[in-house]
Amino acid sequence: MLLSAYVDRYTRSNRSIVVYAPPPRPAIVDRLEAEIGAEDVEHRPLPSVTAASQAFLVVREDATFVAAVDLDAVREFLEPPVYDPWDERLDETTYRRVIDIFESTVWHDLDRRRLLAVSREIENRAWRVGSGTLRVGFQRADALEKMVPVYNRLAAESALEIHVYIDDEWDHPSIPGVTVHPDSGDEIGSCWFLVFDGDGDELWNSALLATETDPGAFDGLWVDDTRRVAALERAVLESAE
Repeated sequence: MLLSAYVDRYTRSNRSIVVYAPPPRPAIVDRLEAEIGAEDVEHRPLPSVTAASQAFLVVREDATFVAAVDLDAVREFLEPPVYDPWDERLDETTYRRVIDIFESTVWHDLDRRRLLAVSREIENRAWRVGSGTLRVGFQRADALEKMVPVYNRLAAESALEIHVYIDDEWDHPSIPGVTVHPDSGDEIGSCWFLVFDGDGDELWNSALLATETDPGAFDGLWVDDTRRVAALERAVLESAE
């Protein structure tokens, strides 16, 4: 199974979202409709005397309650702060709750900032575990070059096995502790991905995959289920052959 086929397995959503907020209809509803699917998002007005800060959304899967989260956390995810994987401020972000809730949900028109925020969450897990295998796709050499300081530190201060893939040549100095796989093919070049196996611990494994639909715009999803993470890792290995 190639990376593009992996995304296709999750394009049909079985989740619904109800946003509870005072009128007027908040703009965040329009964004969720565009990025997750209009048929899956609904706005139900709260009494007009309700403070906007009390607005929240409820997520259901096959009509079963999954979670509720306040809209401020969702807004933070739409415009997230981005920290290094080891930065303690990551623990204080509210958008991490959104990442957890929307596991296995396909998003459309994701920008690089949000993909970087999800990537940092996965890298943070790898940093905290300190062992296991982390596989990362950078599409092009210039993208990897910008991240060399981050991966230098991840490799130097952990026992992680780190593999990075690009559909490009790599004529820069080697990165100690990091295996670079150049010229990995078109599938790699069209995707943004991270896969961390949790060193065998299902509480820590996680993966992200996004495909570029327009310059700077991606359709993508992230998964925590052990079987889905393993399937994505196999797809990466097959696509890079």
